[in-house]
Amino acid sequence: MIDRVHHVGVVLPSADEALRFYRDIMGLRVTADEVIEEQGVRGVLLELGENEIELLEPVREDTGVARFLASRGPTLHHICFNTPDIRGELARLQGQGVELIDQAPRRGLAGEVAFIHPRSMHGVLIELAQPPAGAHVSSARGFDHVAARVADLDVAAQTWRNVLGIELRATVQARGLRIGQLHCGQCVIELVAPDGPDSPAAQAIATEGERAASMVAVPVADLAAEVARYRAAGLTLPDPAPGVLPGTMTATIPAEQAFGLAIQLIAGA
Repeated sequence: MIDRVHHVGVVLPSADEALRFYRDIMGLRVTADEVIEEQGVRGVLLELGENEIELLEPVREDTGVARFLASRGPTLHHICFNTPDIRGELARLQGQGVELIDQAPRRGLAGEVAFIHPRSMHGVLIELAQPPAGAHVSSARGFDHVAARVADLDVAAQTWRNVLGIELRATVQARGLRIGQLHCGQCVIELVAPDGPDSPAAQAIATEGERAASMVAVPVADLAAEVARYRAAGLTLPDPAPGVLPGTMTATIPAEQAFGLAIQLIAGA
């Protein structure tokens, strides 16, 4: 069973530099900070409600994470989902013929972990994690949503249902996009598809393929106050503007200022 988004992982060259933003400016609490020698990375987990953000800094050049950073730069690496039974999930996925990177769990910063190949998830690298006893747990709301760009919403939604058991709850059409909303815990996974061949999203998929968006949306009660707070810390944010979804207002901290992961502040969600 998949019960919530555990974290999003972002690859970057320096966790210490990124902590000046995520810990010192955003105010997130560090829940783990460790070098995983067998993976050649330093990982830092920061709590954001029921979810976490994982900073991944390569400490060796001969690893997949280091090659990923070299080819794409600082950006989102994976989305991780929490499960209380990772072995049962892997057995279920193997029975379905889902392509896995890990046939059995291995040790990771989030506990016992295993990865599903992006080819099985429309270009999105998915991690499953079974945290150890005593790991961070919270009932507070964390991410409003994470997003992935897909070519065909109906096909992708069926894949997410079959692989992760996450159901499509609603579909919204706006700004040349079809947006499917899948709920996992208190977070929404948005599958964003073009509504026709002339949509800019269709052109982006033709050029770059299907992939996760390097962003997380974070709900805020007072958007104007949050924008002012981040500006006072030296960041450059646009004025609040209507979001893609009706009734929402957003302002986004660009990925370039947030070490590869855009932070969308959203009100009214």
